[in-house]
Amino acid sequence: MGMGERDKLSSAGRTDCSEALLRVYEFLDGELGPGECAKIQAHLDECGPCLNEYNLDTTLKALIKRSCNAEHAPDALRTSIMTRISMTVFRIEGG
Repeated sequence: MGMGERDKLSSAGRTDCSEALLRVYEFLDGELGPGECAKIQAHLDECGPCLNEYNLDTTLKALIKRSCNAEHAPDALRTSIMTRISMTVFRIEGG
C-alpha cells in the first residue's frame, strides 16, 4: 500500500500516516485520550513504515532518557524557560 493509499484511509474514519507520525510523541508520552490512543495504535498495527518510525522514536527516547538521567537543568535555566513559556502562552491567549 502506497503513502497516497494509506492517506486515503483517513476519509473512512481512520488515522492517516501524516496524523500518526505527527502525534507519535504524544502517543509515546501518554498525552492522548483513550480514543485517540486507540486510533494511533490501530494505524501502527496496520502500517509497517509508521511502526518502524514509532520504534525508532521509542529507541531514541529511551537512549536520551538513559543518557541524560543523571543531569539536571540548572535552576536559572528552568526559570528562564518557564518564564518564556508563560510569556508565549500569555501572548497567544491575550492576543
